[in-house]
Amino acid sequence: MIGEPLTAGLIVRDTYTIVRHLGSGAFGDVYLARHRYMGVQALKVFIRQEGCDALEEAYLLAKLGHPNVVRMFEANEFEFDGQRLGYFSMEYVGGGTLQEYLNLNMPLSERLQLGRDLLTGLSFAHEQTPPVIHRDISPTNILVERFPGGCTAKISDFGLAKHVDKHSLLASAAGKYLYMAPESFLGIHSTAADVYSAGLVIFQLLTGVHPFRVTLAASATPREVADMVRKSRTQTVPNVTELSDSLDSAWNNLFHRALATDYQERPATAGELLKAYCSIAMLCDQARGQHDHQENIDDLIVQAKALAQQTATLPEAINILENACSTDRQAAAQYAELLSLWKRGIVL
Repeated sequence: MIGEPLTAGLIVRDTYTIVRHLGSGAFGDVYLARHRYMGVQALKVFIRQEGCDALEEAYLLAKLGHPNVVRMFEANEFEFDGQRLGYFSMEYVGGGTLQEYLNLNMPLSERLQLGRDLLTGLSFAHEQTPPVIHRDISPTNILVERFPGGCTAKISDFGLAKHVDKHSLLASAAGKYLYMAPESFLGIHSTAADVYSAGLVIFQLLTGVHPFRVTLAASATPREVADMVRKSRTQTVPNVTELSDSLDSAWNNLFHRALATDYQERPATAGELLKAYCSIAMLCDQARGQHDHQENIDDLIVQAKALAQQTATLPEAINILENACSTDRQAAAQYAELLSLWKRGIVL
């Protein structure tokens, strides 16, 4: 973080007018800013450090033009209060972070879509030459854009984790550690480490709980926190079927693979995990559609039986039961004889 926060109304490089402070992290501070010509954007501001090539790598991050990746527009530097500061201007996503949605009562279909969005954006980055590794996938680095009828997830801060200030990291890393792959604690970063972190996030998104139990004392030092989280990775990955009635055993297999302790046993890239995820999610959608269809048929039959009790509404009952039988084979087999009796004016 920079020493003194930028104040509302401050103009950066004759282009960006600071509107308000949005938040702080290990890499710097984020502000809502208004571009002179292009409207509202997010401005990530950080202290330039000797030997830190974050700005030089901006061209690589700017290549990630994808609907599920927060778009970077510009990178530059400026002087403020005697400090040499760098900044990235980025797409502003106003729906908050995924962290804010984990405990909300959201339909499973929306949760599945957010997980799909995360893996889609991450797989796009892993497909680049060379692959772009995020290094810090966590709910706070995934932004949510809401729109009428749904929402979409966008990944932010690609590749920036290696540029964080170590002192700032120690103060803010407890939540980050919870989503790190085992090998990341040893300084080993790869696309498979991103897969592990994404697996943790999606597990929590679909079940409402983190797969590994970690009890953190308020007095624990950052090193103690890191040690406890690292040791938690030896725990057995719980079956999601024990945590959610909406998920079947295929999800157990997916998460056991994604969260394998040995990175060589995981899907190597987000693209590999995405294929398996979409296949299971599609079956889940089909099963949910069949369940909804059956519930609708059952409701129609109950309604028809109630109407058939009155002579005046018997024609309406016949029409409803006939529609139910014409759209559902099981209903037709079960109620064809009853429908025939009603048509002859016989109600049992």
